[in-house]
Amino acid sequence: MFGKGSKVEQLHAADARPPAYLTVVGPEVLRTDREGLALLQRHVPEGQRFEFISPLEHGADRPLNSEFVLSLFIDPSQLDAIADKVLEARKNGHHTVLIVAIYTSQFVALGNWLDKRAIAGRLSGVRLMVGGDVDSIAAQLPQRLLRVTEENVIRMPASAEIENSVFKNFYVFSPELQSLVARVRGFARNGVTRAILMGGPGSGKTTIAYYYYLIRGLGQWVAVNLAAENVGDKAAIKSLLCGHVSGAFPGAAARNGALTTARDGVCFMDESHEIAGAVMEVLMEVLDQGQYMPYGASAKRQMECALLYATNRSWQHLQSGVNLDEFTRLGAARLEVPELNRREEDMIAVVAGALARLAAPCKDWKAPTGMSLESWKAMRACRWHGNIRGVIRVLEAAFVDTASLTGDSLIQLAEIERGIEMWEPKTHHSHQIYAAA
Repeated sequence: MFGKGSKVEQLHAADARPPAYLTVVGPEVLRTDREGLALLQRHVPEGQRFEFISPLEHGADRPLNSEFVLSLFIDPSQLDAIADKVLEARKNGHHTVLIVAIYTSQFVALGNWLDKRAIAGRLSGVRLMVGGDVDSIAAQLPQRLLRVTEENVIRMPASAEIENSVFKNFYVFSPELQSLVARVRGFARNGVTRAILMGGPGSGKTTIAYYYYLIRGLGQWVAVNLAAENVGDKAAIKSLLCGHVSGAFPGAAARNGALTTARDGVCFMDESHEIAGAVMEVLMEVLDQGQYMPYGASAKRQMECALLYATNRSWQHLQSGVNLDEFTRLGAARLEVPELNRREEDMIAVVAGALARLAAPCKDWKAPTGMSLESWKAMRACRWHGNIRGVIRVLEAAFVDTASLTGDSLIQLAEIERGIEMWEPKTHHSHQIYAAA
């Protein structure tokens, strides 16, 4: 019915071949870069198959039969067909991974693609890379040839306790964060109801705690910022955490505290280095016996919720803040949130997402599509004591200067360096108090 060498016969032949270890999908012009492709192929184990195909060859009818698929400098807006095939393969029990490699000029396009996939619930099995040529991608490739075991995004309300809050994307690409998310999931599914999240400012502790709540699947999420709420007044703290009965204060109506409102969900205590003084006095019985008494009440209540703490201070700082007897009552398993400068793939996603959000509302300004390679190298070399928060502040400053003053299509090194000087100074007295100084 079909002549020898027909398209259908070729597809059947491709189906019959053993799975490729690495399939590279890139512009046709890269096919002639034999040295670059040889560098990529060098990372394929002996006896395993390597193939290069163009996006046109990777049509809807072509089966995806590869352990790793490297999208090499393809416009991110054109990635859906490949990403959908990766998802389908993963649903069928395979461990297929899509490695998206982009130029630094493609950051905004990548951010838009990630956001679209995240909102649709179709962002899974993806790794990220940034490079200036095939050689630089080949040098990074061994760090990306790893399985992806967790979803690539945690969708969290910007204000988790307010109805109809907009959602934000917290990206989980790096092996370090993938490992942490897996551990948190294990805590939530196996009855660990007290844990402390440690990490620098802006590293994502609140989102990781919220992920625990999502996996736990019970009760309400209640967050208390102890740095903001601790005024040293024991009655006020007791009311905040344990609630109070009607008439406990002159003219007071009854109030449910955080522990009651959470029910069997999660009470998240942020800035928990403030668990001292009046806060510790209120929590002593809660931490010891899992019960509490609302202010002015005559009967105690059983605590049902999980307690998650978060702090950006070091373990030594926490120990020295209270006496050892009080400290041991916390009784929490430790979860370390890795610093952003150790999580290159997550940083790629943060930069891409931030630049895409900044570009979206521009009307009179010409929004840059990304940044120069030198700018990206400066971003990667920075320590980022402010983690995600610091990166976003620097990008905001650099984006505004570029769009309003220079009009360049890419953010240049001078704008990034100026933003770092403003928002992420190399030396600052506060660096010494943080968990990962």
